Amino acid sequence: MNLFRSQSLQKSIVLTAAILLLGQNWAWAAQAPNRTDIEDQNRRARQEAQDRQQRAESPDVFLQKGGNGEHTIQLPEETPSFVIHTFQLEGDHLENFLWLQPLLNQYAGAKIGKEGINLLAKLLTESLIDRGYITTRVLIPQQNLSSGVLRFRILPGIIQDIRFVDPTIRGIWQSAFPVRPGDILNLRDLEQGLEQMKRVPSQDVDMQLLPGDKPGASMVAITVKQAKPWKVIFSLDDSGSQATGKLQESATFSYDNFLGINDLFNVSLNCDADRAGSDRGTSGNSFYYSFPQGYWTYSISHSYYQYHQTVANSGNSFVSSGQMDDWNIEAERLLHRDQRQKTSLAFAVSTGLNQYFMDDTEIGVERQQITTAKLALRQKQYNGQTVLNWELAAQRGVPWFGAEPDPQASSADSPTTRFTVWTADATLTAPVHFGNPKAQYTAVLHGQYTKNTLFASQCLSIGNRYTVRGFDGEQTLSGETGWYWRNELSFPQANSGEFYLGLDCGHVYGPTSALSPGRFLLGSVLGVRGNWQGAQYDVFLGFPLRKPAALETASPTLGFQLIYQL
Repeated sequence: MNLFRSQSLQKSIVLTAAILLLGQNWAWAAQAPNRTDIEDQNRRARQEAQDRQQRAESPDVFLQKGGNGEHTIQLPEETPSFVIHTFQLEGDHLENFLWLQPLLNQYAGAKIGKEGINLLAKLLTESLIDRGYITTRVLIPQQNLSSGVLRFRILPGIIQDIRFVDPTIRGIWQSAFPVRPGDILNLRDLEQGLEQMKRVPSQDVDMQLLPGDKPGASMVAITVKQAKPWKVIFSLDDSGSQATGKLQESATFSYDNFLGINDLFNVSLNCDADRAGSDRGTSGNSFYYSFPQGYWTYSISHSYYQYHQTVANSGNSFVSSGQMDDWNIEAERLLHRDQRQKTSLAFAVSTGLNQYFMDDTEIGVERQQITTAKLALRQKQYNGQTVLNWELAAQRGVPWFGAEPDPQASSADSPTTRFTVWTADATLTAPVHFGNPKAQYTAVLHGQYTKNTLFASQCLSIGNRYTVRGFDGEQTLSGETGWYWRNELSFPQANSGEFYLGLDCGHVYGPTSALSPGRFLLGSVLGVRGNWQGAQYDVFLGFPLRKPAALETASPTLGFQLIYQL
């Protein structure tokens, strides 16, 4: 009995000392990442990589080839001709075509005859087509040019109706298309609607324009091919840590068009596959739901994750554990699209609660509930076969949804929950000619900047498979400010596979980085990925090329991911 009491007393002393030490770190200075922070950093890096991949793979519909740029003409010298001082546009819905006026005004004061008038009408028509008004016509009414005024009549093309070719199709088009019957027909609006329907993985969509019953009217006929709306995906990889379970497995169930409004829904369960019981382990769940409304896209997601590990100290052991509970809501609005690019603006609110426990006793000073508001400008550009995807975002800590007060109110050196962080993310893919078949080059550049001291969970970390490859991820470098640059060459192989080589580097800065083993990493990777017997695979070897001496990592490090879909 005395031995039991002695061990309990020693254990209590260890726990109390740890709590006091953690509390002091939290209150007065930037803190080194604990296991909860590291798990959260890895989760955030994985989520950012998934978001980046989702944006890159999202369907794009461009029904027109690239425009000819600025349209100009050379007016011919002809007889008879008249000096034209004023150009006038007339017709219905002119507020949609005011941008045509400057095209004409540049020819004010010129002598214009019959051929010149026809050239100007052609100029207006080509400009309308480039803007997507492919059924809008330009007419030349009867007029007296001796007055010095030249008039053009704009006859807008109208959508008479939008309908499914097969009326038994499950779902509606109204949530996807930003136009309705009676609106002016613009190809950009129809491209947006097709994209919003194509974002549903189990359906393919095509469109035809048919003549309507009235002059200038068109019927939009939508052909939809729908496959099985649900799927189950199983995944196994070694992205975990030795402390909480190296092997990780997950099961995801998704159902497309759940409410018939071109919406997406999925729910996932995940855990470690090591089956180490109370010694170590992880588990979690998440769900995601998204739906479109014309030029808007809305989404909501939630994730929960917990880990535990047994820690030995001075002959005693205790269970260290943590859990993370996150919510995210986002609304994205397309601002502009043309034949080669799309620009959108997104606003998101995220709130997360991180908790840390020792033997089921919460370490209160380590509790973090942080809410952020994010405004992001995004663009996707096509230049031939080269694609550039980028995002510029500002993220601000806000006192919403139970977010904790700012600890900097009591100490200027403390990490703040009212931070402002700027991030930039860009992905470039381009073909590379090394023979036949073509290789592909992919570059990812990600950066984060802030003037604030951050909690470790909000810092940028590098040194795992989602940032700088070549390292096993057991130790990472982190800092408030930093960047990483990933470069990859992939070579298609037979049987739907590809071989790839990668070279990555990254650097972190800021108060927290002083607590890391170093600040710069350089690593490489070679691997193979593809499909085999209905499964997707990715197997790679990573090699650290430059690292701090104090950072321990396997060399080489082996990694894999297996995905099977039902």
